[in-house]
Amino acid sequence: MITDRVISIYKSGQYASLTEISTFRKSKERMGKFKRVLVMEVESAKDKNPETPGGKYRRDTPWLVESFKKKGVESDILFITNVDSADSLASRYPDTAFLGRVNPMDYPGVISLNEYIAILSGLDKKGLLFGPIPEHMDRLGSKMILYELRDTTMGVEGVLLHLYDNMKKNAGEVDKILPKGGPPRVLKMMRGSTGLGVWKLENKSDDIMVLTDAYTQKTEDVRRDEVLTKFCQLCQEDAISMPFLPLIKEGEFRFLMSKGKILEIVHKRPVDENAFTATLRSGAVYTILDPNQHRKMVDAVEKWAQDIKIIMKLDDIPYWWSVDCIEADGYNDKQIPSSNPGRHLVLSEINCSCLGLVADTSEEAKQKGMRFADMIADICLH
Repeated sequence: MITDRVISIYKSGQYASLTEISTFRKSKERMGKFKRVLVMEVESAKDKNPETPGGKYRRDTPWLVESFKKKGVESDILFITNVDSADSLASRYPDTAFLGRVNPMDYPGVISLNEYIAILSGLDKKGLLFGPIPEHMDRLGSKMILYELRDTTMGVEGVLLHLYDNMKKNAGEVDKILPKGGPPRVLKMMRGSTGLGVWKLENKSDDIMVLTDAYTQKTEDVRRDEVLTKFCQLCQEDAISMPFLPLIKEGEFRFLMSKGKILEIVHKRPVDENAFTATLRSGAVYTILDPNQHRKMVDAVEKWAQDIKIIMKLDDIPYWWSVDCIEADGYNDKQIPSSNPGRHLVLSEINCSCLGLVADTSEEAKQKGMRFADMIADICLH
């Protein structure tokens, strides 16, 4: 990022460090590469905001366009369809970089998820994509990340992988997910949002489990031999299971991040102690925390974010993403400290496919969203 100090140094002819000069030159080279940034949306998506021009865009897309313009490049919103490809977009819009703001799903008759991913992948190979990077969506945005990072500083002991074929056979896999007489565990499908496909399972007897659905917040008794049949009707892919973390009743920490920097911390407290999800949909209360007042926790999470580039063998981390964490009791120097003494943080999930800039609709949120958009534009161009 170019700082005001570096710019003033160049204008005044004062001394600058080699690091600052190198950063400045690289930034100028990156900015000079693109004359335009197009923010991609799907016109038929249901995430439009009535306050945007014509009521036809995501709420934060016009903010991003405005922020890129402030950085000295042309910018606009582009609706994409399955007629488009990376080659056609690159040919039609020379000297242009692209930013995707499409929720990853199928849009019947317009564009499928696979077609959208193909566009992103092609643009990424051409060096024309700011994000989201398909590899990030695939590896970081899946619950598989909980299994892959189970032995890291933010992992939780006891995360298991369950292959879809084994679950569908229904021949003992349920006993691996929740052994008879064992403590509660959580079964999660690989992809989903707002609690979809996340089930808390508890033993009521050897033959009956208590199932609590994070999406519906409903609890029911289910026969042990019917649990996976029911789950496979919803989820037709591999899944993971993990121990239930009782401190979810006190909430989750969401770290909003651009690359490796935490821009904001949101504490999400469930609506009551019986809930085991902290989504807005479930009625959770969101409280904004100042990163400067939680420095030890922030520094540890930012270091972890850099470490996973090495662990996951990634070239970079997302331009805009969130890391959700639940607290667990105890703390040692190999764990991520919570801001609450005597506790550590455990990874719950990562969102990096099309995360909104702000959650609420207040004027204050809009101002904050614009600040985030300015930071994102700066990071993308530099």
